[in-house]
Amino acid sequence: MRMQILIVGDHGPTLEKLESRIAIFWPPDIPVKTTAVYCAWADEVIETLTEYWPDILLLNFKFRHDERTGKDVALWIDQNYRQPILVAAYSDNTEEDLRQLFSGAECVKYFIRGDRIKDFIEDCITKDKAE
Repeated sequence: MRMQILIVGDHGPTLEKLESRIAIFWPPDIPVKTTAVYCAWADEVIETLTEYWPDILLLNFKFRHDERTGKDVALWIDQNYRQPILVAAYSDNTEEDLRQLFSGAECVKYFIRGDRIKDFIEDCITKDKAE
């Protein structure tokens, strides 16, 4: 079964970097489809989620054009997403700051800063093989 990864955010170069990092570190023997989508508002992210229904989501915290944040999206996932999903928050903030920003959002279990994408991918693969 092919994994579906969705990367959302409002900074194109960051989306491209994350997408390329996944392509580098994802094992070639595990089928995956990675899609990066530019979203300027939290509601766009929610709409995109309901279109793609990914297995894995990489979510930024702040949207430049919106008062709502990635935490609002995560809370929507907690209440409305009907299938298992691994959610990682990414940012240039420290991991401690990210944990605080997303506190109360149960679905966000991973926090990616810099090159920690490799560790996240390894954990995703381990969880998928365990299931």
